[in-house]
Amino acid sequence: RVLWALHISGMDDLLKFLASAQAEQQWALHVLEIISLMFRDQSPEELAALGQGQAAAEHGEDTRELETLRQRELAERRARALQRPSRHSRFGGSYILQGLKAIGDRDVVFHKGLHNLKSYSHDLGKETRRVPRQRQAA
Repeated sequence: RVLWALHISGMDDLLKFLASAQAEQQWALHVLEIISLMFRDQSPEELAALGQGQAAAEHGEDTRELETLRQRELAERRARALQRPSRHSRFGGSYILQGLKAIGDRDVVFHKGLHNLKSYSHDLGKETRRVPRQRQAA
């Protein structure tokens, strides 16, 4: 009962921390003595039987929980795969820019995405002509 009370209170975690922490090296032998006194009156068969019974029950419960989570995740993946299109269309739409005249009296038809609209100019896609060095403005 004393060992179970130590476990419930979290004292065993504190002892494990003190035994493994590099900064608490000075307490390592004291922790070792406490642990040896804790297990002095216990038989190995009893300790092994207690650990296996709880471990098997916890293992079965964890396995069931993981399996349900796995099934749920697979169902979500299937649902997402059905929602998204199989191929990506590059067609972004075409937009008529009213008030901006193209050739003649027609409005400009813009075939790029709307995010490219700010950088629009009539020279878009045209190759710049090379000006000889002697004719360049100084």
